[in-house]
Amino acid sequence: MADSDVQTQGTAEADLLNRIQPWIAERIRELSVETIASGTFTCTACGEIEGDYIITYRGQTLRFDTYATYAFLRYVTADQQ
Repeated sequence: MADSDVQTQGTAEADLLNRIQPWIAERIRELSVETIASGTFTCTACGEIEGDYIITYRGQTLRFDTYATYAFLRYVTADQQ
């Protein structure tokens, strides 16, 4: 693979991630509301400022990046059902 191919692929991935950001941020906000009933609290302001989210879950404080936060909150909502 030529360097220009790698650079083009990297640019395409970066563009895709930039388009996904608003969608995933909204899903995290929605999941944060849904998980409050289980005693799980998400600091969504942290994600908007530092790129990380702080989650309090079962007495533990956890810090995740955006994608891990989304996955974890999906896990918590699935566990509630």
